[in-house]
Amino acid sequence: MDLTQRKLNKPEWESIEIPVNDKEKSILQLIMNSTEDVNIRFNDAISLLSFLKVENSVEMEDYLFVKYFSNRLNSIKKENGLNDDKKNLIQPKVKKADLIRLERNEVSKIPTVYETVMIDIAEKLLKCKTKKDKKWLFYYFTLYKLNKNTIINLNRHIKDFVNKIITEFEEEMDMTYMIENSVEYIEKNDMLLKYADLMLYEHQKEIFTIMKNPYFKERQNNFTMEIENQREKARRKENKDSDDDSDSDSDEDAHFKPSVIPDWIPRLVLYIAPTGTGKTLTPLGISNNFRVIFVCAARHVGLALAKAAISVGKKIAFGFGCSSADDIRLHYFAAKEFKKNSRTGGIGKVDNSVGDKVEIMICDVKSYLCAMYYMLAFNPAENIVTYWDEPTIAMDCETHELHSYINKNWSDNLIPNVILSSATLPKIYEISDTINNFIKKFPRAQIHNIVSHDCKKSIPIVDKNGYVILPHFLSEEYEQILEIVEHSEKNLTLLRYFDLEEVVNFILFVEKNKFYAFQNLKIDRNFASLDDINMQNIKLHYLKLLKNVMSGTWGAIYITLTSSRKKRIVSNNSVDEKGNTIRKTSSIGPGTTIFKNSNVNSGKPITKMVSEQVLTSTLKDSEKEKDKDKDKEPESGNCAIYVSTKDAHTLTDGPTIFLAEDVEKIAKFCIQQANIPSKAMDTILEKIEFNNRVNEKIDELEKQLEYLEEKNSSRTLESDGGGKYGGKNYSKKSDNKKNDFIPNENNKEFSKINNELDMLRSMIKPAELNETFVPNKTLHLKKWAEVFDNSTAFTSDIDEDIVVEIMMLKNVLDSWKILLLMGIGVFTNHPDITYTEIMKKLADQQKLYMIIASSDYIYGTNYQFCHGYLSKDLTLTQEKMVQALGRIGRSNIQQKYSIRLRDNEQIKKLFYAEIDKPEVRNMNRLFGDVLV
Repeated sequence: MDLTQRKLNKPEWESIEIPVNDKEKSILQLIMNSTEDVNIRFNDAISLLSFLKVENSVEMEDYLFVKYFSNRLNSIKKENGLNDDKKNLIQPKVKKADLIRLERNEVSKIPTVYETVMIDIAEKLLKCKTKKDKKWLFYYFTLYKLNKNTIINLNRHIKDFVNKIITEFEEEMDMTYMIENSVEYIEKNDMLLKYADLMLYEHQKEIFTIMKNPYFKERQNNFTMEIENQREKARRKENKDSDDDSDSDSDEDAHFKPSVIPDWIPRLVLYIAPTGTGKTLTPLGISNNFRVIFVCAARHVGLALAKAAISVGKKIAFGFGCSSADDIRLHYFAAKEFKKNSRTGGIGKVDNSVGDKVEIMICDVKSYLCAMYYMLAFNPAENIVTYWDEPTIAMDCETHELHSYINKNWSDNLIPNVILSSATLPKIYEISDTINNFIKKFPRAQIHNIVSHDCKKSIPIVDKNGYVILPHFLSEEYEQILEIVEHSEKNLTLLRYFDLEEVVNFILFVEKNKFYAFQNLKIDRNFASLDDINMQNIKLHYLKLLKNVMSGTWGAIYITLTSSRKKRIVSNNSVDEKGNTIRKTSSIGPGTTIFKNSNVNSGKPITKMVSEQVLTSTLKDSEKEKDKDKDKEPESGNCAIYVSTKDAHTLTDGPTIFLAEDVEKIAKFCIQQANIPSKAMDTILEKIEFNNRVNEKIDELEKQLEYLEEKNSSRTLESDGGGKYGGKNYSKKSDNKKNDFIPNENNKEFSKINNELDMLRSMIKPAELNETFVPNKTLHLKKWAEVFDNSTAFTSDIDEDIVVEIMMLKNVLDSWKILLLMGIGVFTNHPDITYTEIMKKLADQQKLYMIIASSDYIYGTNYQFCHGYLSKDLTLTQEKMVQALGRIGRSNIQQKYSIRLRDNEQIKKLFYAEIDKPEVRNMNRLFGDVLV
């Protein structure tokens, strides 16, 4: 994460113009449309009637049912012995124009419409039910959930058919069995996610409800009229019309009659919601009723918002690295006054001093006050919201260069509406000094506290030995367990890091052995219907059960579950660190027996393994389990650490981020473990060295070219009095003429240097590695993980052009260039901006296998990662650790995720309450009365 408060560079400006994809755009549009009605739902799935685009009527609905669905439904009913309480419909008459349109659509050409999806599931349900296969419950659960979705123009006959099936088998539901299989029914059920309604998160509904501004236009009009009135008075005063001034002023005052508007009540909103749930997109909706100043310490967060805003046509401005309001820059959509581009006819030079149209101002911390005064010049303060993203960035340090900016921004702030947004914002009772200071500055202010814990996925945390971490595995002392539960209940965002499979195992163990303290903790008392069965409710029930265990039973529960749990990530013992197959020998009896380690179940990638429940209720049985483990090999603590070789196959579905303080150490480890032959390495290094020499010559020539261009510019400036550049001789007429004049004496030199540059660039030697050394390529998997299921192993996809581009960079370490050939990038504060921008682009497109990132990139890295490592050398506060975990699993897809800790001490940092939090202490200090 780059916290440098500087102006945007060219690649950053270009990045915001790349439109988002259609799916993202539909989400953005939903946010925009939901500010007035927060309960709006939208579904991409299409019904037959919507697909055919014909008029919706009872006759048309009946006609389509008879033509496309009735025969299949009759066959299903007959095969499964269902009573048909409906008389066969006679195909009704429809309009001739509609009939012609329908005749063109053969049944075989109709896509998979929603009615077909529901019929398919219903048919599978009935077949399994007839065969007495319990799989029918999976299809019943799926059908029940899909039936709740909002599908426009869904055929009512299909709806009736589905409702009848749901009603008929409703009494056969076994809630315990449904919970037992919730991993398969919820977490692995692709249908639920694929066809889910799009709607706001609860925290978005809450903030849009709070941030209503019904008199926005009236306030804006009053403000504009008042400004115009003041300008008119000033003009009259300048003209010194003393005889007419008093009359004209009174006439103007009489003409200006502001609308009567209720007094505005200032608002401070503490906005806490998990990472990846749309907090940074919320300003798009708020900007429908307010002008928004979005403050971000991490520039790339602001750029992501800018890209989204431009994609939906929002008018935005930027304030990065500003010394004054003159440094504010408008996007073309927000430009009100500008000169046309003579060549394209579009917008040319923009007058950035006119910001009437700006809806969202995006700025860094340093530039906030400049941005604030700029926005106040065009809007009343009541119509502006300051949306401060991640205000606790840099507050884990006692001193930081941002602290003085933060303190001054808060002290000099004139905006009465402030939203402080973060997944790890201190709780309302922890920052009383901050709240009191705001109320002192803005009397009558309302304080709103939004705390969300939306939990729609599981991102399990795995320790250094490959075991899943959950509260009930952390202590044999029940008093400590109660402390962990209390901490978890205060920080429910941790629910997403509770592995659903192990949560269910605990619930079932306690349920079946009746180890709960009260009868109302039974499953059937807490899950009355299938509506109650979702991931969040199951995990909340887990916490409730964990703090209400029957007295005297915790020891048995702890020992049994810890001794019977299985590793989520199994060490790859089929090969050694050099890729040689390991053969086991037995010396019992005469001769030697050799066993090849070919267990296909060991070392599989992160999967939700179905483990047999150990339903023991005595310590005696648990001791037997412990005896079974005596022959197990000792734990090395290096589970899945060989990310460039034998453990690469466990990194599935998408890229991985490896967070570490010493980035170079991890980089060297990856290269060292790759075991690239010395001859191949020498060849690559020779090419890199050759390219480095070429790059030095290119750099010299580029400097010469730059010198000539500056020399030419100064001559032109002198010759026309600066007219071309807006100087004293500037005129629109001359501005419209294309002037590419270059003095003749420089023409040959320019041409010569450019030719030499082209020649040198063509000399850059592309380097490549054999696939054996590129993680999860076919040959690599064959060498390191041939005996495992590696069908979902993720690998890199880097074009040769990108490799050449990296090879041409002169300030990049040779080791980083080798890593790129392996599909691994590096995120750290790097002097070469080009390298960083290339890495960002590759990360955004999911082209890299892995990114090694310094701790600076913990906050706000919004790329999609499926797996993450936290290195041993990371020193994290509790808040910063939660932020680190938030880098993984940000996509809307339920894939196989994992967070892998290299130091088990980090577990305590996450699950135990931290008494003296530096973020709390510093926030009260910096957002208080005292100037730092």
